[in-house]
Amino acid sequence: MRLLHFALHIFANVIRSGWALVWLIFTGLCSSNALAEESNLLDLSLEELVEYRFTSMSRKEQRVVDTAAAAYVITGEEIRRSGAMSIPEALRMVPGLNVAQISRDRWAVSSRGFNERFSSKLLVLVDGRSIYSPMFSGVLWETQDTLMEDIERIEVIRGPGAALWGTNAMNGVINIVTRKAKATQGNLMSVQMGTGGYGMVAARHGGELEGGGHYSLYGKSDSMNGSVEKLTGTKGDDSARHQRVGLKLAPQLSTGELSFKTEVYRVRSNDVWISPSVLAFSTPGKPFEIDSPVGVVDEGALLQARYSWKNENGADSVLQAYIDHESSFHQGLWGSGSGDLRPLGIAPSNMRFGGVKTDIDIDFQQRRISGAHDVIWGLAFRHTTDNLVLPSGPYRLLNGKDSRANYSAFIHDDITLEPDRFKLILGSKFEHDGLTGFNIQPNVRMLWTPNKSDTFWGALSKSVRSPRRTESLATIDIAAEDAAKYIPQLPSQKLTALAQITPQPGAGLMAEQAISLEGGWRKQIDAHLNLDASLFMTDYSALRGGRLVGPTLAQSVMGLNEALACMMASPAPNCYFVIQGYNTNKEIAKSWGGEIALDWQPSSKWRVQGSYAYLRIQGVHTGDLFGDLQVNAFEGASPRHQFSLRSNYVFDRGINLDLWARRTSQTSHYVLNLTNPLVIGPYTALDARLAWQVDRQLELAILGKNLLTDRHSEFISILPYTRAYDIQRRLFVTALWRF
Repeated sequence: MRLLHFALHIFANVIRSGWALVWLIFTGLCSSNALAEESNLLDLSLEELVEYRFTSMSRKEQRVVDTAAAAYVITGEEIRRSGAMSIPEALRMVPGLNVAQISRDRWAVSSRGFNERFSSKLLVLVDGRSIYSPMFSGVLWETQDTLMEDIERIEVIRGPGAALWGTNAMNGVINIVTRKAKATQGNLMSVQMGTGGYGMVAARHGGELEGGGHYSLYGKSDSMNGSVEKLTGTKGDDSARHQRVGLKLAPQLSTGELSFKTEVYRVRSNDVWISPSVLAFSTPGKPFEIDSPVGVVDEGALLQARYSWKNENGADSVLQAYIDHESSFHQGLWGSGSGDLRPLGIAPSNMRFGGVKTDIDIDFQQRRISGAHDVIWGLAFRHTTDNLVLPSGPYRLLNGKDSRANYSAFIHDDITLEPDRFKLILGSKFEHDGLTGFNIQPNVRMLWTPNKSDTFWGALSKSVRSPRRTESLATIDIAAEDAAKYIPQLPSQKLTALAQITPQPGAGLMAEQAISLEGGWRKQIDAHLNLDASLFMTDYSALRGGRLVGPTLAQSVMGLNEALACMMASPAPNCYFVIQGYNTNKEIAKSWGGEIALDWQPSSKWRVQGSYAYLRIQGVHTGDLFGDLQVNAFEGASPRHQFSLRSNYVFDRGINLDLWARRTSQTSHYVLNLTNPLVIGPYTALDARLAWQVDRQLELAILGKNLLTDRHSEFISILPYTRAYDIQRRLFVTALWRF
């Protein structure tokens, strides 16, 4: 019990402790000699893997083969063997997920397209808790730097999961399941060092509570230097440092299962944002752009409780509640020159911008089986408060403070029409979202198993996505160009044309909508070979975008005469006029494609996994300058073709070799000049990991990433628009010690 009190003391002082905190955890681990008894999926055959159970699609445990969706499970052992150092790296294993590294610790992850820095159509959960941030309408992957050894599995649904999980599960659901306190007993220490100034140390200690039950205390810290800039080849300003500590408690109860989890984290990083700029304030050599080096501090704290029990009538119930607090602030040069003094530009200044968000969430669900019906229903309440500080261009939000409530209910009926042959699944989410109002998100699914080796499934779903306030209620300076481009009579580089999108007076937020049709086939060809294939088609409507204020470009220009007079009176080129637009939900698009995966185990020592994914997104082009910019962006940001091939071979004496090759087709990213995209060409990457299990406690490994080339680019963030970085070839050595 003393160790428990010690852990609570650590959490009370975490912010003040800094590095000393992590050191205290590590030194405290040396007092125990118990062996960790962790689940090991290494020796599972393909037939056993087919029986592996997960929860994300139906909120209940079920076999992957019985899931009427494009489901995929990454086991903890697969994560370890792949050498994945972060959750996004592990997600590269999933066919159909678009995963691209932006910089040292920033990622773009999406399902079936629409990839962005803050991918908005993918819901991500950790142990059932949503980490989708309403501040950004996406996930800050750099703040999800959990212990990779603590991940039991990652469950992924490609395609809508909104009927159960609600708003924002439009194109997929990812549920990261961590090990319970009981499964993390004993001590663990992981150390990793690599090129690029990378260093990481993580530790965990688990023990038994005096009154019965278990606890687990863990911590992790890492740091990394900057990447190489794509354009200059010099070291970039994207270094980062992460710190995280956590505690899990699971007291023993006779009436059910109770668990608590608390975490705190801090991420310090650097970046360079690129903003449109009035010419007079542009970065030298980069007209109409300004480079803004920023320091970023992300902090957060979490308290989560979960209680599950079985009623006397046989119903299974789960009650979960959590409080999640996040803050993300940037400090640096900020502004594009626009402001109330138009047509005279305002010089950017050093300022602090970002936001704070707190979620309080309560979720209840119950499962009851009656005859042919397997029914799950639930109720949920979430209250969100946030305060966004965006005082000036290129992003301005006049009313940064907001508080809102979300109420929802769902019901899901799994109907067995013919035992072991045919199931019909009906369900819907009914949700009142504090931003977009009332939404209904139904789905109907079917599962047909004509024999023991074949499974066919199909689904028709409706889902919605709730946009962030900064999308529809903020003024955004999206581009700046030489006014002579639009008015040839003007002298070159004397006047700036600033493209700006503003909210319409009285306009509210509107939910994006999607109708999805999916189907798939799973086949266990024999005891050594599995196939999993899926096809999909989705129609999107009410997508966020923009429109010119007037029907033509000339009619959308605001303040031209004043800007011309300013240009004549001012010797410096700090005058501008505005090409004005407004936020809309008028864009329409469709997507289609499919994924196929093969899992082959020719022997007990060798396993090969291959996959291919095809994706096509086509939007409706209206000829509007702003509208087509958004359509071009989501059409080109995700690769059309993705290939993956992984091989694992176990040698004698505890040595195993993992090879992983990936091929991704080109992507296009539309940035400040409105028309000409930045193109990232196709690339092939190869990772290799050679590991030696010295004994039951100690594993040593050498890991190489991106071995085929010195460096390559994978993604360019356009909102916010940041410098482009290359992903370099890197080597690492790791040691994992269980004691």
